[in-house]
Amino acid sequence: MHQIVPVAASREEMWTRRSGKAAAGRWGSALRGALLAGGVATSFAFHAVSAAASTGAETETRYTHRTALQGDCSIYENYPKPEVPQRAWGKGKGEAVGVRYTYKDYALVLDYSKRDRPNWGFIAKSCLGDPFARSQGDRGTGLPDLRAVGGDGQVKDVPVSAPHPGSPQGTPIHLGSAGSYRSAPRSFVIGNVRAGDAFYITQPTCGHHGPEQWILGYAPVTGRWGYVEAMHLPACL
Repeated sequence: MHQIVPVAASREEMWTRRSGKAAAGRWGSALRGALLAGGVATSFAFHAVSAAASTGAETETRYTHRTALQGDCSIYENYPKPEVPQRAWGKGKGEAVGVRYTYKDYALVLDYSKRDRPNWGFIAKSCLGDPFARSQGDRGTGLPDLRAVGGDGQVKDVPVSAPHPGSPQGTPIHLGSAGSYRSAPRSFVIGNVRAGDAFYITQPTCGHHGPEQWILGYAPVTGRWGYVEAMHLPACL
């Protein structure tokens, strides 16, 4: 069976959303409403937006180790391998990213300056001034490949593909929006999916689920099994 996991968002997932388009839309709507109300409401809205940005910045430094690029490099949406499309965006020398974990020649990093999804991606370790993940997220001792601090503050293994009980079945369903691809619900980012991408589950149909429930499946564009939130899968809502 494909797993449907009804859980609330983790702190990590919540701040990731705040840096995405959906969050920007929510705050933008609140701000527009406050501006129309005028006066005190306007002041409150600006303080609320500022506080949210501050909280997001504090949380991101908790999980990632900041380092600068040594040259112009590409950040790949998914771990580069022959069967995976080479979707990427560029970063310039001296710009900062946050290392979450490493795997072989690459590091999974957060692009601090990117405000839409995907903002996580894989970059060659040779591009980074200090390519190590840290035992306390933003500080501590360097960690070996596929080890990272979790949301509970403990160092743990990072699965590169989600455990799965079956095989992909039938016709794929398709993504309706961009989302992060996770090793488990609320857990480590292991890739990214976009609107239109195919996603195979282990049952003939997905059914109807809440937007924050997690769906296990296989996305060919990642070359991995993983979890996607139902909000990105119109067929599952």
